[in-house]
Amino acid sequence: MKDSIASLIGTIFDNGKKWIKLEIEYARLTMAEKLTVLLSTLILGAVAMLLGMVILLLLALALVDVFTMFMAKWLACLSVCGVILVIIAVIYLLRRPLLENPISRLISKLILDIKPEKENE
Repeated sequence: MKDSIASLIGTIFDNGKKWIKLEIEYARLTMAEKLTVLLSTLILGAVAMLLGMVILLLLALALVDVFTMFMAKWLACLSVCGVILVIIAVIYLLRRPLLENPISRLISKLILDIKPEKENE
């Protein structure tokens, strides 16, 4: 009787160790997957921002050319700088809904594994 209880406890202990190892492996794989999604999103955002800056520069140069039809070149350059400063101020004022909220939603979805609730359930 004692041998069967001891072997049963040993089997339970071995199964517990295997289960803990599998849980640790699952946590590692989940962390790797979430880190991959986060890094790919960050890289995509950085590339999009870089291309957006190039586009903004080219649009600013085109706008300077348009403004030179109506005013001196130096005044056209200052006007375009003013337009860009206004755009920067608007983006700064709207930074929470444009930047912080989407980033926090993405990170909380990745870390907390929040699934969107389906309606009518």
